[in-house]
Amino acid sequence: ISNFNKYLIFSICLLFVYLFYLSIPSLYNKDELQKDLTNKLKDEFKINISISSDISYSILPSPYILIKNVKIYNNNLKNPKELSQIKKLKIFISQKNLFKQENLKINRISIEEANFLIQITDLKYFKDFINDKFSNKKITIKKSNFFFKAKNDETISIFPISKLNLFY
Repeated sequence: ISNFNKYLIFSICLLFVYLFYLSIPSLYNKDELQKDLTNKLKDEFKINISISSDISYSILPSPYILIKNVKIYNNNLKNPKELSQIKKLKIFISQKNLFKQENLKINRISIEEANFLIQITDLKYFKDFINDKFSNKKITIKKSNFFFKAKNDETISIFPISKLNLFY
């Protein structure tokens, strides 16, 4: 076997080992992952979120966890009010230490195809959310709508957003 073939075989083996390493999160327990992600989003991003059990994992273009049908609520513990309905929530994770589910680190969040329902009473929540330091990591909102509603739940205006980046 020539030296070139040895290096070629070694590099192909290395590539497969790396791909197997990246596929470890697909073996995680979905129920525990759902709880862990809810807690991490609440602690780090200060988002009160309800994650559905429709969770999938993808390696490309960067490792991320895709969660479908997610809802965001305000911080009222007695009577939480729904502020957003998200069709796709992508949580991009760090490639470091994928062996343990508890050690997942969130790099950034991408919200796609969401409807944000805003009333006058909710503006204080959004103002506090933006003014408080929520995280150093970026939140991207794509292909979404902001519905401004009156107190009687009548839609006053709709603001379509093609792409919005939130970061502190």
